[in-house]
Amino acid sequence: MAGLAIGLKEGLGTARLFLQEAWAELRRVQWPSQKEVRAATAVVIVLVGIIALFLFLVDAALSWLLRVFIGR
Repeated sequence: MAGLAIGLKEGLGTARLFLQEAWAELRRVQWPSQKEVRAATAVVIVLVGIIALFLFLVDAALSWLLRVFIGR
């Protein structure tokens, strides 16, 4: 039982140290400005739209080819 208490105490100490170091690291992060976040979000949305359009066109072309070869 004493071993369990020692192990639990060491585990909590390790977890506490990890959380302290993680918090310190978060304080050092240079967060993007709101303008940068909006610009990056716009790029992602545009690229997702382009990729969706591309996949739609590929799917439509392959479906058409399959219908031509099957004869439906």
